[in-house]
Amino acid sequence: MRPITLPAFALCLASLPALAGVPSGSLRPLPLQPTPDGGFLLARPGQAPLLLPPLALREPDDDRRILVRFEPFADRSELHMLANLGVVSVEHAYELVPGLHALRVDASRADDVLQRLLATPGVRYAEFDSVLRIQSQSTPYGVTMVRSPAFRQQFGAPAAPVRVSVMDTGLDLGHPDLPTPVAIRSFVAGQSEIDINKHGSHTAGTVAALDNSIGVLGVAPQVELVVAKVMSDAGTGGWSDILAGLQWSVQQGARVVSMSFGGSDGSQAAADAFRAAADAGVLLVASAGNSASTAPSYPASFPGVMAVGAVDANRQIAWFSDRGPKVSVTAPGVSVESTVPMSNWLVNGGGFQWNAEHVENSPENGTWGRLYDCGYGLTFYEFPGSVRGNIAVITDIGFPLYTSFVVENAWDAGAVAVILVSATGSASLMESTFRPVFRVDSTVGEALINAWGLDVTIVRGTGNHGYASFDGTSMACPHVAGAAALLLSAFPPAQGLPPIPPATLRWVLERTADNPGTKPRNDTFGYGIIDTLAAGRYLSGRIRCPGDLNADSSVDDRDFVLFAQSYNDIVSPGGAYTGADFTGDGLVDLADFVRFASSYNDFLCPS
Repeated sequence: MRPITLPAFALCLASLPALAGVPSGSLRPLPLQPTPDGGFLLARPGQAPLLLPPLALREPDDDRRILVRFEPFADRSELHMLANLGVVSVEHAYELVPGLHALRVDASRADDVLQRLLATPGVRYAEFDSVLRIQSQSTPYGVTMVRSPAFRQQFGAPAAPVRVSVMDTGLDLGHPDLPTPVAIRSFVAGQSEIDINKHGSHTAGTVAALDNSIGVLGVAPQVELVVAKVMSDAGTGGWSDILAGLQWSVQQGARVVSMSFGGSDGSQAAADAFRAAADAGVLLVASAGNSASTAPSYPASFPGVMAVGAVDANRQIAWFSDRGPKVSVTAPGVSVESTVPMSNWLVNGGGFQWNAEHVENSPENGTWGRLYDCGYGLTFYEFPGSVRGNIAVITDIGFPLYTSFVVENAWDAGAVAVILVSATGSASLMESTFRPVFRVDSTVGEALINAWGLDVTIVRGTGNHGYASFDGTSMACPHVAGAAALLLSAFPPAQGLPPIPPATLRWVLERTADNPGTKPRNDTFGYGIIDTLAAGRYLSGRIRCPGDLNADSSVDDRDFVLFAQSYNDIVSPGGAYTGADFTGDGLVDLADFVRFASSYNDFLCPS
């Protein structure tokens, strides 16, 4: 339980006089008087005053999940003992990381189960699953800024298809501006792969929106899209589902993974899984975070993950963008326009039909039941017993804290859904709910209040596909994922060489970025704003004229000196002479010397 403090609630009440201009009949007078302890006095005509305690928001009761990794020799019989402690089920078994499992446990016994696991022989580690959230503010744009169209104009159609996995809230299937994914799967229990949050479709559009003369253009419109739904409809997810989606993405052949979510809690299991994915040849790209902070954010802060900050249309750092040593590069993340699903809801009953809107942070589920007027929803006295199993109609005064409180009261009364009558034109919830909440305007609300006891159904209207602008490092991340895919598609393996390793690809994107701040790197922009065309030209020069290490369009003694300095080195991406690893195997050895010698004394290398 998290009590609401007196100042917070007093602030809400202080704003009430502004409602005086609301037309008569839209809102009832609110008979409330605040009390010093944060509660309030409810006074109704002809009734004794009722003293109400301070408001409180409840934490939802739910099972918890534990990530545990067993040693190869572990005695699995120990699991049978754990079943008596509250292990409900094994949610996932991860082939990507041998011995790693996700267990669902009873919340009341979770601490005990964790301690027993930690004390069990053969358990390498055990940790609670964490909640991560999509990194979006409220409103994303920048394909031109990262020079994707210029890249495509110079290098033409992709030489080979590249698969990009967008791990997010799913996809708006059927959107005319999005490609049909080659693979799509939901890892969120009880939820389909269809995106109703909008976040996943938005990030996917930034990567892959089609070049079809409608809507918007993605950074890499000819990629093969893989979609893993690892974030719920409410925009949250746990490491257990994320790692399952990552493993599946690797199995589907994804070369780039875009992850526009984050949280402050790291995970040893996640660190192991991301390392394994990178070793498998996957470039991992994540949003840096939206707290304007230098604090670690995961997965962005894991080694081997490319963390992306956000800039605006003027190439200035976005006010919300995280900073610090974790930031690799930056990309457009303010007012970025992309693809989203659009839908409306219909309340049907008694031969009438009314329009309703879904309220964010509640599930988008249709429902049915009888309408009951529950006033302002402040106390159980306003909820008739017959509302149990039916629909509560509540007059909303437009403050999220209050709205969340009265919605919780409706759940306590047994309502299956809430319709908020909102004269302000909006309604919002502070926390996610487990039953649907809808909003109607005051005119519709008056009709529903007068229809007490009417049987209705609430169904989704005809779905539409649309576009919206969002802000956040969530929007910057897919720009980089799309740019990486363009490079991989334009420069496929040739002449028996392996694909460009993810570490090398990252290094090239960083090396060729345009940094508005201190060069080569600073804690605001990282290595700078990515420049897809510059990265393409760099790679083209290395492939067509690999010995030109100092980029002066010739291969001569100066390049030989640089090559000799790095000979027999184990290449560290970002090091001074990474370009000498022509074969991309992480070593500068004889094979690289043969390629260098083949271009020695070449002049006028292609730029």
